[in-house]
Amino acid sequence: MKTLTVIGGRELSGEVRIRGSKNAALPILFSSLLFSEPVEIENLPAITDVGAALALLSSLGVRVTETGRGRVLLDPSSARPDVCDPALSGALRGSLYLLGAASGRLGELSLPHPGGCNFGARPIDLHLDVLRAMGLTVTESGQGVSVKGRPKGALFHFPSVSVGATVNAILAAVLAEGRTVLTGAAREPHVLDLVAFLRSAGARIAVPSPGAVVIDGVPRLHGVTYRVCPDMIEAGTYLLFTMAAGGSVTLRSAAPEQLLPILPLFSGMGARIGVGVDSLSVARTGRLRPVRVETAPYPGFPTDLQPQLTALSCLADGESVISDPIFPTRFGYVSELKKAGATIEVANGRAVVSGGARLTGAKMTAPDLRAGAALTLAALTGEGESTIARYDRIERGSADYCDALRSLGASVRISDGGA
Repeated sequence: MKTLTVIGGRELSGEVRIRGSKNAALPILFSSLLFSEPVEIENLPAITDVGAALALLSSLGVRVTETGRGRVLLDPSSARPDVCDPALSGALRGSLYLLGAASGRLGELSLPHPGGCNFGARPIDLHLDVLRAMGLTVTESGQGVSVKGRPKGALFHFPSVSVGATVNAILAAVLAEGRTVLTGAAREPHVLDLVAFLRSAGARIAVPSPGAVVIDGVPRLHGVTYRVCPDMIEAGTYLLFTMAAGGSVTLRSAAPEQLLPILPLFSGMGARIGVGVDSLSVARTGRLRPVRVETAPYPGFPTDLQPQLTALSCLADGESVISDPIFPTRFGYVSELKKAGATIEVANGRAVVSGGARLTGAKMTAPDLRAGAALTLAALTGEGESTIARYDRIERGSADYCDALRSLGASVRISDGGA
């Protein structure tokens, strides 16, 4: 396994280009099963999850051709409803999107239980409920889940907001017979990017109000070339890195509008933020101030930035309280932060952070992708050398992570070995 080594205490300065969104890329790639002719996807991030998704599509008969850096041509005309390879789908939670996509055109699919980051219970009940509401036969077993049948339009209300279940419902509805009306649906930027992609291919999808999606099924989708939107979570992570380490960084090829709802929080902590058409700049103006934050579906504070914000709060002057009702068990990384000198108490999905800590170098292990980013933030500010084992978990969603940090002046390197 790879290990990331960081020498802390260096300010960050320069520019970094934000890559395509991991959370948009995966459903867009898997939605290629809805097509009977080729589609070309651009701005794909060079991350292991995208590589796994392409391998999974290839195993189902989709012809995958790289046409340039971050660009692939997908020809799904020979796709078949095979049982998915558990070695591929079992490591990737986004493989769940195959259920909705395959039902629309192939009519059936069997999927082993999905993998992904391990930070607590992540039930798939809503995914299966909405597919059943659309007339599909859904069977669960110890080996996984299978769907069979052709989807029909339906009315469905999500009792709680679920990005994944919303995506699966949209994918199943695109080629369904009749109209599907979803309420209580997710409206994260990557969900709307999937909608924009499908619309460009001839899908009839309307978003008449926040949380509502109306899909009128169409007979087929036509081939398109589409560019994946920038990664909001990657952009937010680099903003938080800069606030922690100090200095001044500009993010290029970003989508500032995605982050507008949470930029006032960063400014309130002590960041000076500039917003351009497709760029963001950030500099820390002085000592950091504490925060009280609760994660929420978009446009609320995203759970995928919660670990990074918790790590940053260790440096603030005063007590911060960070709650995560979306994933209340996501604080497993706190024990690793404590190795670097953090003072944090966790109970009932809430972290109370005693700020003003003097973080030091430590040997840590990344429990998952976003937690790995939180440990990296702590390492960038800690005195001395830190090592973060299981760097492969960070690579699941961070493209050229180490190179980007090095270009900003951080002292980082990757080596083989570690727990």
